[in-house]
Amino acid sequence: MHDFARVGAAKVLNPGGSRWKVAIFGNDSLAHERFSRHLDEWRCENRSSARQSLRASLEVEMPVCARCGEPLHPDRSNFCGSCGAAAPLPEVAPESLARYREVLKRFSRDGIGEPEAQQLRALREHLAIPQRVHDALMDELGEGPRAAGSLLLQLDGSTLKYFVAESRCMLRFQLSNTGELAFDVQMTAQLNGEPLAAVSSGTIFPHHEGQLQLWFEPQRAGYHELGGELKVEDLLGERTSYHFRGLQFRVATASEKAAVHVVNIDQSSARVVDNSRSMFGSGESGGVGLVGEAEWHDVKLTLEVPEAATSSKPVTTAEESEEDDTPLVVDFSLQTELATYDHGALLAYGDLSTVFAGVERGSGRQIATKIPDDAVDNALMANEVRILNVLRREEGAQLKHLPVIVEQFKTNDGRAATLFERIDGLTLTELRERLPGGVPQEHLIWLARRCLSVLGWAHSNGIVHGNLEPANLLVRAADHNVWLVDWSFAILNPAATGQGFRCLNADYSPPEVAERKPPLPASDLYSLGKCMVFAAGGELSTNAFPDSVDERLQRFFRFFLRESALQRAQDAWDMYKQLDNLREEIFGPHQFHELVI
Repeated sequence: MHDFARVGAAKVLNPGGSRWKVAIFGNDSLAHERFSRHLDEWRCENRSSARQSLRASLEVEMPVCARCGEPLHPDRSNFCGSCGAAAPLPEVAPESLARYREVLKRFSRDGIGEPEAQQLRALREHLAIPQRVHDALMDELGEGPRAAGSLLLQLDGSTLKYFVAESRCMLRFQLSNTGELAFDVQMTAQLNGEPLAAVSSGTIFPHHEGQLQLWFEPQRAGYHELGGELKVEDLLGERTSYHFRGLQFRVATASEKAAVHVVNIDQSSARVVDNSRSMFGSGESGGVGLVGEAEWHDVKLTLEVPEAATSSKPVTTAEESEEDDTPLVVDFSLQTELATYDHGALLAYGDLSTVFAGVERGSGRQIATKIPDDAVDNALMANEVRILNVLRREEGAQLKHLPVIVEQFKTNDGRAATLFERIDGLTLTELRERLPGGVPQEHLIWLARRCLSVLGWAHSNGIVHGNLEPANLLVRAADHNVWLVDWSFAILNPAATGQGFRCLNADYSPPEVAERKPPLPASDLYSLGKCMVFAAGGELSTNAFPDSVDERLQRFFRFFLRESALQRAQDAWDMYKQLDNLREEIFGPHQFHELVI
């Protein structure tokens, strides 16, 4: 019997019986790889027919491909190294995933630099979070690798099934030019950290494709990892570099008899000529076959940012500042039919747009320009304008809690943008970061009152906000003003139109959103209750407030958080009045207390 026990994380059960069972313990990717290597060695040593029946009897607790049944790399592989099929994400304990997502979300708000990346790596190791799960969460949060602009890179998974140790193998890539300028590409790659020969594509013209072939000769079976760099130079001489990493595939042993033994290839047509054996054609009969249809898998490219541009914030020591709120510097101007606006900073990344800070030339008016990331979201931008126009049809005290539209315009690529008067305030998220212990309870009351006031105004106009979260609440501590922003996902007259919810927020949406039930005013009140738990420094998963919050105030907000929409608070105006009474009961006659941040 092959010595599987020396793998470390594997154990052979019932070794004396006719059937063996191998159990792999833990989530150690290195242990899985060691086991796979030893299993391959054992296969090579046992070539009799008994080997096949023994292999079928092995019950290995490791992920396998749904298509071919071969083991998958348990961490980062996006596809099967044997057949090229897409691989599912590894399973992670729900509590570990929730904790990591929350930390990642907080880090992503201000940008992930090297110190944050080191902390995340340590946390991934502690929580057993695979790299692929991290990458998927980054994409989910909109903080994934920087887009490659006009370059798309894909890997052909169909060639992977023919890789055999100690034979010449080829990785085939396709490059697509989706831009307007022709460019040349050079690829330098590393296999398991060892450099491979650089290859070039030649000129790729706009809206055309080119191919690159990387040749290598693996000395061992098992899993291998490829990473590399693409150096792009367009016809104007502009140079850009992109990186890719974590491309993992499996190399078989010689005893597994790969379907095609490549001895010659016509690179212009990717035709494999097999002079010995082939499942597609026989060398003896003069047949020539192809390596099947291509199975292109997208490869994520990370834009290499020049060193001078990796950070827009000055470097400060812990003694100088614990936090630097300097916005990312930009420099561009927009000219519309009404005015010219000079922009100097990036304010925020939203769910579907980016917001820039600017100044109206001549008047000096501070503005915020909201530009969608994609023209497909123009309808949501238009919905926000329509909703705000409805909310401003009549005069009311609540208008001071709403954003003011300056004008609208379209970019050259067809994106519908909106200019707002800039709001001088912090998001509730930023406010909490400055108050680690939570917002004091006397200030929770005026925060909630302002929100209830504007929600009451919206609901009386037949509007449900539908996306109430801390990032959409702007707070100005100086005069206790609060603005409710981002009405892109709002629903107008849902009972009459049948319009459902437009978005789902895992932390702040009420249960009826996931259940696809109709939007109600009570839905916004649930989200507001969640925001108050967050503001107070409580626990979102349990809706628990800190002990420092008066029990009467806790009970008031818990009424917002009942699972059933019909059993929770229904009327924002009514809740506003009840909160007024509760404020006087707890704190006495109203007094202005400065919020120190």
